[in-house]
Amino acid sequence: MPLVRSCFISRVFALLAVCFLMGCGVPSAEEDERVCADVECTAGRCVSEAGTPVCRCSAWDQAAGLRCTIAAVRPQDDHGDTAALATPLVPFTEFREGTIQPAFRDKADRDVFAMPAQTGQGFRFVVRPGTLAAVDLRLMDAAGKDVAGTLVRTQEGQGVEFASTEEAPRFIRVTASQGKEAVGTYSYRLEDLGKDAHGSTPATATAIQESSGSFPVVIEYPGDADVFSFRTEPGHGFRFSCASDVASLALMTEAGVELAHSAGEYGKGPRVGHLGQAASTWFVKVYARTEALRTTSCQVEYLGRDEHANTSAGATPLVSGVPVTARLQGTNDVDVFSFSGTAGHQQEIWMPISRSWQVRVTAPDGKPLGEFTGGLFSRELPVTGTYFVHVLQDTQWGSDFQVRVDDKGRDDHGGLVETATRAALGERVTGRLHDDSDWDAIAVPLEPDGVYRLTCTPSCSITTYGPSGSVALNGEGFGVWNVLVRSSGLVTFRVGAYPRPADFTFQVDQVGTDDHGDDATQATPVSIPVSLAGVFELVGDLDVFSVELEAGRSYVLDFSNASVRVIGPNRQLIYRYPIPSTEATRFKAEVAGTYVVEAAPSSLANRAVPWQFSLRAE
Repeated sequence: MPLVRSCFISRVFALLAVCFLMGCGVPSAEEDERVCADVECTAGRCVSEAGTPVCRCSAWDQAAGLRCTIAAVRPQDDHGDTAALATPLVPFTEFREGTIQPAFRDKADRDVFAMPAQTGQGFRFVVRPGTLAAVDLRLMDAAGKDVAGTLVRTQEGQGVEFASTEEAPRFIRVTASQGKEAVGTYSYRLEDLGKDAHGSTPATATAIQESSGSFPVVIEYPGDADVFSFRTEPGHGFRFSCASDVASLALMTEAGVELAHSAGEYGKGPRVGHLGQAASTWFVKVYARTEALRTTSCQVEYLGRDEHANTSAGATPLVSGVPVTARLQGTNDVDVFSFSGTAGHQQEIWMPISRSWQVRVTAPDGKPLGEFTGGLFSRELPVTGTYFVHVLQDTQWGSDFQVRVDDKGRDDHGGLVETATRAALGERVTGRLHDDSDWDAIAVPLEPDGVYRLTCTPSCSITTYGPSGSVALNGEGFGVWNVLVRSSGLVTFRVGAYPRPADFTFQVDQVGTDDHGDDATQATPVSIPVSLAGVFELVGDLDVFSVELEAGRSYVLDFSNASVRVIGPNRQLIYRYPIPSTEATRFKAEVAGTYVVEAAPSSLANRAVPWQFSLRAE
């Protein structure tokens, strides 16, 4: 009997398995999912019984004493939650109402709308809350990823502006800002921003006639780009520019390959240009650098034929002192000039200083002699031959400029003590500083204790060379120096340090003689009581006096406009102090002997400073 029952049970299971595999009335998983899609159970799982959702408990649920019943049924949703289930929209003028349903299966409701996919068309989606306190919206692609759009806020609500094409369809997702528990209504509207007035590719470019002049360009929607085409003659250049400093330009080939680009800067619109060697068709794309751009004006200017060769082979000759007019016809244009140079001569190349350049100068052997970006280049030429000036870049390309070379001959003055030009006292010497590395040395014979005035205009940079410690030099003002010489001989003055070439005049005149010596060996002897007046000729001047004092005696020292040191017979410092003009200072001579009173200017004034001195015994 047990054997018979065992066989019967096995046959029952086998039959049920066959029925299940053959579809003998047993619901499929797909059927359960379809029937139970909008049902939530308190426990267990939902299954389909004859097309009706039923919640069934598992053995674990039964053991736990749970009841498996239908807890909630999702209400009918007005819009799908994903791009695949999105509600397609076309533009409409009135606001329509949408509803955010209660959360289902712990997931918040979201409404997704599919935008029209139309090339060259702009749209604006505007949403405003109804019974909801606030709503959020996102612009997405077909994969559900966020994409950029222009956020806008109007009196009617908040929105986003965008373009939707077949290649890049766009979707709008609306959710409640308060979270998944928020339930309520909102309203929405899709607006048509209009079709792009100009094509966005070279194939759909708008052709510009040569006499078009300035024309308006409208950026209809975010991501919009307008492409224009035009032709140029062989060897002619052009400049395409726009007025707005938030516009950008791209110069393209017919295949859409970018040749150059330009972005507007603060207060300055973008511009692109090129020089073609053959008859050419050009394409320029205008697009927005920021969301602020809506409209601008653009124009194409035909710059004419290139007048100067791009290589040394056809360089335009330059004659010293004669300017030549030129113009770069595009950012790829180069103008090359040539001049004959002599070894050892100073050659200057002048360009307008109001613009920035990239200019290269090459020697007769083709090697670079130097480059400059300012308006001037000056150099002593190493060899005799033909030199070349290559104008590579100009910040104001498309407009005329002049280039000039000047042969200044050999350097007029040597730059070292050994090669200095000799000049007499009071003789005016002229010279030229060719660049910031050029120094002109001038040697003048000066007398000991002489006080001199040096003038060098325009404001020169001066250094001196003479016997160690023999020359004191102080600037008094623009182009004027005071000079004090302590020993006789030639004093060499080097003039230089100009940022650019300039002519100068140089002269040294004697204006006086130092009234007192500058050290103990040259001290002026005085006797008690003393009362003197004098002048500090310049900041570096010292006036020194020697006086015999008695041991144990006190003395009163009064010295105005000076800092003073009193030095004893054994070179010891007795006192050091500045003396105000209203006070006197007392000191005691401990030993008898020769004392030195050393005075220096109490201020750094670059001019003669008068002083008064008195010394008496108490």
